[in-house]
Amino acid sequence: MVAFCISCSGNAKQGETTQASTEKTVSPQKEKKTIVCRVLVKEGQEAAFVDVAKTLVDATRQEAGNISYNLYQSPFDSKSFIFYEEYKDDAAFDFHANSDHFKAFAAAIPDMLAADLNIEQF
Repeated sequence: MVAFCISCSGNAKQGETTQASTEKTVSPQKEKKTIVCRVLVKEGQEAAFVDVAKTLVDATRQEAGNISYNLYQSPFDSKSFIFYEEYKDDAAFDFHANSDHFKAFAAAIPDMLAADLNIEQF
């Protein structure tokens, strides 16, 4: 069984490729930032959460500093979701965190949540 992904097409434009590097040639504040945010919603709130999250996903993918932004729903527990987010650097993440679409999402979800968000940064 595979996880459900909401609009997993990502941000890559036609003809773009990505290349991994094992060398660290940039200062830490310029390195890519990856976020994994685990969300547990209340029973019956799954569809409402997906509706609000889809707006966030679509808008975030338009941000200049966003590399990828995906929402996954667990195939084993429909109330469990993760956001997997990648940004070019800290500044791109800060832009996202202060965006109107992120603030609107944050304001819309508190009554849907069964637990606090679990946010990890890499």
